Amino acid sequence: MKYTTIRVSVEDKKKLERIARLIQAKSLVQALRFALEAAEKELGKFKGNIEQVLSSLKYARDIGPTDAEKVDEYLYGGE
Repeated sequence: MKYTTIRVSVEDKKKLERIARLIQAKSLVQALRFALEAAEKELGKFKGNIEQVLSSLKYARDIGPTDAEKVDEYLYGGE
């Protein structure tokens, strides 16, 4: 097996360490493998058009505090 070195930010290393603790990994390499396998599985599940999803975010806006009972009003307008 061949090896390489990668550089990650301190924040990403801390995230990887948290994952390692959660899955009780013995090393950061095991945690990284777990994270990569999980990401590959999730990416394989997505069947939509990511560009369309991202482009729809340009219409997003903050509507302030909300009440879950009024979800239809927030989505479709009206009183």
